[in-house]
Amino acid sequence: MPLLICRTCPRYDTANNGRFSHTLTEALQDHPARDEIQLRYVQCLGGCPDDGVAAVDAPGKARVRFTGLDAADTAHAEALIKAAHAHHECATGAPDDWEIPAELQERISSVTFKRQPRSAGPWG
Repeated sequence: MPLLICRTCPRYDTANNGRFSHTLTEALQDHPARDEIQLRYVQCLGGCPDDGVAAVDAPGKARVRFTGLDAADTAHAEALIKAAHAHHECATGAPDDWEIPAELQERISSVTFKRQPRSAGPWG
């Protein structure tokens, strides 16, 4: 199950650019429930200027993006792990279909629902 982490946060603070992903990775490193989670570092998740961005996503499921996370806050790291597991267990990924950890409920900045694949037409 993937957990997407922004590699550039805080994007507009050039002195600290990328610090979020390094600090969050350290916070998640030794967590026992992290074994099944694949950390995927994404150039940008589009949460700027509210840095501290991570998302849960999977093929055929809604992508739920969280912003304003503090990578050094162990409660945020713990909540992201819970979110990744709950999203994984949910058939749709839609936030109404799984329990969003309390620490993340006010940090949802977007939900992207994926379109169903189109039937093959003359261009494939």
